[in-house]
Amino acid sequence: MLMEVYYEHYQENCRGAYWEEPISIPYGVYERDRKARNSFYGYLTSKGFKCVTWNNDYPLILVNTELKRFGLIYRACAHKCVDSRKYTIQEFKDEVLNIK
Repeated sequence: MLMEVYYEHYQENCRGAYWEEPISIPYGVYERDRKARNSFYGYLTSKGFKCVTWNNDYPLILVNTELKRFGLIYRACAHKCVDSRKYTIQEFKDEVLNIK
C-alpha cells in the first residue's frame, strides 16, 4: 500500500495508530512514458528497493531512499514529496542517487 512509502511500520500497524510514528518523506519522480516508468521499476528493484504498489494509471512515482521503497500513485491528488518537487528519472538518478 502507498502509505508504506511514508511509514516504516505501516504494513504491521495499518489498523493501529501508524501516524504516531515518524513520517519519512519520499521523492516524487514524474514520468509520462509507461515504458520508461516500467524500466525505472526494474532499475529500482535491481538497486534493492521494494515496490509497495504499482499500476499504470498515473505518472508520479514516490521513491523513499531512506526506507528503500517506492510506489506509483493511483490518482491525481496531493502527495507530500521532498521539496514539493517532481524530478525526472534522470534528474533523480543524477541529483539524488548521484549516478552519472
